[in-house]
Parts: sequence; structure tokens; C-alpha cells
Amino acid sequence: MKKIVVILSGAITFLVLTCNIASAFWVWTPKENTFVNPKYAAKDTPEEQFDWAMKFYKEGDFKRAADEFVRLTASYKDSDLAPEAQYYAGKSFEELGKYYFAYQNYQKTIENYPYTERMEEIVSKEYIIAGIFQNKEEPKLMDLELSLSLERAIEIYKKVVQNSPFGPYADKALFEMASCYRRSSKYSEAIDAYEKIINDHPDSSLNDEAKYEVAYTMYEASKDPEYDQENTEEALEKFERIVKTTAIPAIQEEADSMLKELKAKKARSDFGVASFYEKQKQYKSAIIYYKDIVKKYPGTSAADEAKLRIDVLKGRVK
Repeated sequence: MKKIVVILSGAITFLVLTCNIASAFWVWTPKENTFVNPKYAAKDTPEEQFDWAMKFYKEGDFKRAADEFVRLTASYKDSDLAPEAQYYAGKSFEELGKYYFAYQNYQKTIENYPYTERMEEIVSKEYIIAGIFQNKEEPKLMDLELSLSLERAIEIYKKVVQNSPFGPYADKALFEMASCYRRSSKYSEAIDAYEKIINDHPDSSLNDEAKYEVAYTMYEASKDPEYDQENTEEALEKFERIVKTTAIPAIQEEADSMLKELKAKKARSDFGVASFYEKQKQYKSAIIYYKDIVKKYPGTSAADEAKLRIDVLKGRVK
């Protein structure tokens, strides 16, 4: 049985809706211009509401705490306590293991209250949350990761950079973001992120590693038949530059190894072009390509084969 009760109080009329009498009821409040259930209404002042929410937080009831902190930001968004309430809503969700909700509330703190003193702390927390999503295991289909978590990691790393473009986490976030892009086979985006470290953070401890990763990402992309072969040439140039200029022995060794592998791959690709001309009996063109292989890629098996083909074709050229 439902009842509608009209209560007169001065010049203000309150409609009280009750359901089966004993259940919760809703009250129309002019302040909110809507029906409110007193059980879930904000306290009379932001201070009372904040203390009420903090009570649940300290008791470890983080779900109720999150609700109450959010309620403060909704009812008293201009209060001096609103930024802190928004921040603690994020902390409550983080305690619950609801990391995306935590990120969203932390980000709202920055966007709605850019003057917050929690900026550096929030950026740090967002960086950690992005890492949680980045490292989360996801199912694969034909060796490709089907990862909403990777997408969320990228989204949050981007915000870390936007929130503090030259802060202590910016270069780290860019580096990890690039790694996520690579895992998603988004090579161009990965290269852009690595190059942003090189260009915007020249003094970063990740700078040399970023240069290596740019070249390696180009090499990785070159395995894709749809990838522009010009980028393979660029990867070769970058590895050569790293080998000559890096001061980090481990990176130099890795770059040298990748350089040899990429040269062998490119030599074999060019050998295929030379072979095509040979089969078409265009021996002069074939010899030109074979000689180019010998010159550019000495020490590769393709260069050794090219020398043999040159000797054979010389007698066929008129």
C-alpha cells in the first residue's frame, strides 16, 4: 500500500512519499529542487558530511565512505572541503580494488579543483594505477592481446603526462605508454611516445633507452609485410647511430645485435629483388643490385651469395 502525505510547514509544503509505511520515504526539498531520501541525504553542512564520510573511511567501510565523499562533492561542490572529498573518494575506491573508479575520481579532483595541493600525489597514484592495468594478464586471440586493461593503461598514462607534462612521472609514463602501444601493435603511436621523451625530456635517464626502443620498434614493425620498408632503412640508420654514440654498454651491445639481424634481413630482401631481375634476364640490373648488397651488407650470407651471382652473370652480359 502506497501513501502520499502532505506536510505543511510555514510557507513550504513537503511531500512525503511512503511505501508500505515501514519502508524508506522520500522528501521534496526546495534546496535540492528534487525528492531526497533523508537516509541518503547529505548532512546540513559540508563539515558534517566530511566527518560523516571520514567515519566510514576510518572504520574500513570504504564502499560507504566512497558514496559519502561523492555525495559531498555533489551537494557542496564549491566547498573548501570538496577537493579533499573528491580525493578521498578516489582513495576509497582504490582501497576497494576498483582501480578505474579510483582513477576517475582522482582525475576529477584535478579537473574540477586544479588548485588542489594533492596534484603531485594524485599524479603519482595515477601512474601506479596505470601500471596495475598494464601488468594485468588478459586473454589472447591468435597471439594478439585482447586487452581493455592496456587501453585503460594508455588512457591513464596520457593523463599523467597531461596533468604534469614536465613532472617526475612524465618521461616514465611516456615510456610505459609506448610499451603498451607496442604490445597492441600500434607501432607509430609507440614511436611517437618514445620520441616525445627524446625531444621533451633530453635530460631523462630514459633518453638513451628511448632512442634504442625507437629503432627496435621500427625493426619490430618491419616484420609486418604491410609496414613501409622505408622505416626499415630508418631503423638501420638509428641502430647504427646508437652503436656509435650511446654511452651505455648494454644498449650498445643490444643495438649492435639488432643491427646485424636487421642488415641480414634487409640484405635478403634486396637479394630477392636482384634475383627477380636475373630471372627476367636483365643481367645488368641484377648485377647492380648484387653489388649494392655486397657493399652495404658485408659479412651477411646474402652478400656472400651475391658475390657468386656477380661472377656467374658477368659472362652473360653483352
